[in-house]
Amino acid sequence: MEALTFSSEGAEPVKLGAVFSITGIAATHNEPLIEMVKLAADEINNEGGLLGRPVRLIMLDNKSTPIGSRLAAEQAVRAKVAGVIGAHWSSHSLAVAPVLQQAGIPMISPGSTNPKVTRIGNYVFRVCFIDSFQGAAMAKFAYADLRARSAVVLRNIDEEYSIKLAEYFMNAFKRIGGKVLLDGSYRGKAVDFADVLKETARLGPDAVYIPGYTRDSGLLIKQAVSIGVKATFLGGDAWDEIHRYGGNAVEGSYHSAPWHPDVPFQKSIHLKKIYRQKYDLGIKNMSAPLAYDAFMVLADAIKRAGTLDGKRLRDAIAQTTGFNGATGIISFDENGDPRDKEVFILKLEKERAVYYKAIKP
Repeated sequence: MEALTFSSEGAEPVKLGAVFSITGIAATHNEPLIEMVKLAADEINNEGGLLGRPVRLIMLDNKSTPIGSRLAAEQAVRAKVAGVIGAHWSSHSLAVAPVLQQAGIPMISPGSTNPKVTRIGNYVFRVCFIDSFQGAAMAKFAYADLRARSAVVLRNIDEEYSIKLAEYFMNAFKRIGGKVLLDGSYRGKAVDFADVLKETARLGPDAVYIPGYTRDSGLLIKQAVSIGVKATFLGGDAWDEIHRYGGNAVEGSYHSAPWHPDVPFQKSIHLKKIYRQKYDLGIKNMSAPLAYDAFMVLADAIKRAGTLDGKRLRDAIAQTTGFNGATGIISFDENGDPRDKEVFILKLEKERAVYYKAIKP
């Protein structure tokens, strides 16, 4: 599916790919990021495009699976795009990255936090923090701020994101003196979590860390509260709009996030303004601005490179330093990861995610 965001007589468009979940289990989670990519493309085109040419956004559906992600990446190669935004979920980017690396096409993931993603090759970048920092930040917050001394961890064993984020949290929590009472697991499509939750209730932890996606995490918490689990629930950056599945049960929980409407960055203020002008709504998804930043970093690199040549464009992305993004200042390290991105801790109150504090690397 191609979305032509601008047309200009006689000018060959700059084709940029966007690999996201348009259909399947991740579609609801990806939809706000797709909106942001389109918003960014419109903004660039309204300012005259790139290299004097309009931008054509090639939307590619990964169907919410790793196999679909690989096929979408192969479509991007056949379409001869200059660069790719996506994928969002780590398991999807782990399938996309090898294809684009081999083809010499740079990709920038908005939210794939698993450290393995950018280790695939030097054409692979991301604008989000990584799970080793995110997991450790939440462990530190649980121990120091919430005074939690014991925790149960429940991870989705069908998702690499959840598996590794759980490990980073547990390692950090134990290192600073906490006790992990249970390393529990569940399957991604599960709807009944009775067995692992009964054991959680029996153990009586101070905190329960659930580094899953919105649907499964929300259902887990709802069922946990219903059987009497009294712990404080904690999560990662994939808990956007968790009230949809957890209802009132998630009130008082905390999760890490890459952005919040209250962050003071000038580009964030700008993004909130143009988003409201287009959609007449505020930004509710805390990961969505990462997609805007990923597109704008790619656009900025194209301008600086002055060409769509894959290697020169890759080099320009790698040299990105001090880029003012909606989610903070972006400068890439030698692995293609952003340096010094903060983790924002949010508290769920009155069906909203409220800014609580920032944790720096």
